[in-house]
This record gives sequence, C-alpha cells and structure tokens, in this order.
Amino acid sequence: MRICVPRETYPLEKRVMVLPSAAKSLVDAGHDVFVQLGAASELDIADNEYVAAGAKIIADDQELYGLAEMIVKLKAPSPQEFSLMHDAILFSMFHSEQNPVHIYYAGLQNLVVVEMERIRDGKQKRLIDQTDVTGEVGVYYALRHSQKMPEDMKAVILGYGNVASGAIKACAKLGIQYKIIRRSEFKFISEYLKDADILINGLAWPESARAKKEYVVTRENIQNTTPGFIVLDLSVDFPNPIETVHPTTYANPFYLEEGRVHISIYGYPGLVPKTSGRIYSEQVLPLALTIANNGGLRGIREKGELGRAISRAILDPQKCDWKQYKPEAPTGSRIE
Repeated sequence: MRICVPRETYPLEKRVMVLPSAAKSLVDAGHDVFVQLGAASELDIADNEYVAAGAKIIADDQELYGLAEMIVKLKAPSPQEFSLMHDAILFSMFHSEQNPVHIYYAGLQNLVVVEMERIRDGKQKRLIDQTDVTGEVGVYYALRHSQKMPEDMKAVILGYGNVASGAIKACAKLGIQYKIIRRSEFKFISEYLKDADILINGLAWPESARAKKEYVVTRENIQNTTPGFIVLDLSVDFPNPIETVHPTTYANPFYLEEGRVHISIYGYPGLVPKTSGRIYSEQVLPLALTIANNGGLRGIREKGELGRAISRAILDPQKCDWKQYKPEAPTGSRIE
C-alpha cells in the first residue's frame, strides 16, 4: 500500500503521526511510505532519518497526495488540503460531530475516513489517546501564570475521567492541594472557589448541555474569585460548563476574562511535541499496519480485535447525505 505522511500545516503544530521507526516497520512489511519534505523537522528529525528507514521524501503537496492510497495525519485537513486529496483512506483525527463540514470535504474528494479518536477496544478505551498527557501538561502550562509556588496553591477540579486524572497526577507531583468536586457538590461551587487559586475543568460536557448553555461555573462565580485566579479548561467543549471559557490555540493560548487568566487549548499534548509525537506514532503503527496489510478497509472487521476496532471508526461520506454539510464559508479544523 502507498502510505503518505504530510507535514502538518496548522500554525505552530510540530508533531507528525509517523516517526522514522514506524516508517521502517511499514516499509519492512512491504509498503511504500512517502513523507513530505521537512515533516518532522520541528521535532529535530531530519529527512535522511526517514530515507534510512526506507521511506521516500516528497516535497510537493500535490505530488504527495496524488500518490496516496492512505494518508496518515494528525489534524483534519484544511479545505485547501482536502482539495489535493482524492480516492484514498484518510486516517486522521477528524471530529466529525464537532465539525460536520469535514464530512462535506471528504465526500467531495471521495475519501473514506478512519476517525482516530473513535477507535476503541472492546472496553471502550481509546487506542489513540493522550488525555492523561493533556491533564498533566495543562497543569504545568498553567503554572506559568501563577504568582505562587505550587505547594502554596489550591486547586478545584471538575471531573474524574482520564483528563482530570492527568491533572490530579500533576497536582500530586507538585504538591498542589486539590479538591475534586462531585456532581452532588456542584451547587456549592461558589464556596469551593472562594479561596482557590485555580479551577481545572475535566468534564466532558454533553451536547444537550452545550445546546442549552448550561453552566456549572457562572460568570459571577469567576468574578468572585481572588485576584490571580486561573481557569484551566482541559476538555475544550464549547459552550463549556464554565461560562467564561472559549477555545484557544497554540498561537494565543490564554486570554483575560473578568480579569482572570483563562486557558483552553485545542491540543494540549502539542505543548510537549516530542513526547506526544512519540506516543502517537507508537499508537498509530499497529492500526496503520492492520489497514495496510489488509490492502484497505474492505473486510477489515475480520482482521482480529484491531480490525473490529477500526471498522467501528470508519466514516464513508458516500453512505450518508454528505452534501448537506456544505459550508457557507471555509472553516478550520478542531485540534487534537
């Protein structure tokens, strides 16, 4: 199979989903791997490391995508990138629920998508996932905005899933006192925030709550916090359980609202790109091999547990009314 690994184009994104060690494994399995010139240069990985692994380096976008039977990339493509792709498998973080316009572009180019974020094992655990890294690195980044040493800080944490667990791990390492707020305690949130230094949100906010703009933490709650208070949102749902939160980017990772620092970065693991890139590459390899060794997605369900997991994450726009998602204007991609 011809597998293409493009350079990520989102501003300040340094990661790539296939590192040279994974490329070698794919080549050793009999596949052709094409890597875009400079794809991993921001990770201090030179093109000649891919060449040594048996991959071929392609500079031109159009030439690269023209070769592709499977495209492996981190972020959903931009409209410009979509326009260069055709008749291939796109193996990517896709987030079609949050960004249904992606379905339109994929349908237009006759792409079949494997949504990385939807690949789960029989116990519903994500197989490509860095939510624990998200929680931990989010806390480390937030400390840049604190005027206290960690051991002098108090954190209030919403949620107890993987993302929140990473934050709890970081707090424990650093000596930050923390209180996990359970659902039954939401009504007392104003009391818990009075003497806190940081609010950490790890709640996955359901679509129904987003649609109704329901909040656990109101603007008034934020106004009543002490000066220097930090809001760290790790789930990056929008609207959010915290009224004053909206998503941020690598280029503008924080903003001030009600005089308080707010952080809500799409793609926290990208703050530690070398660690994150290594983890992603290790997670992606067995799945990419399963698809490539099968010659594509036809019959993939029969290829063991990984094949079944992949089959549940397939989005074929031609099997749905993809034209209904046509955008009024070009839109960007949600970040992982």
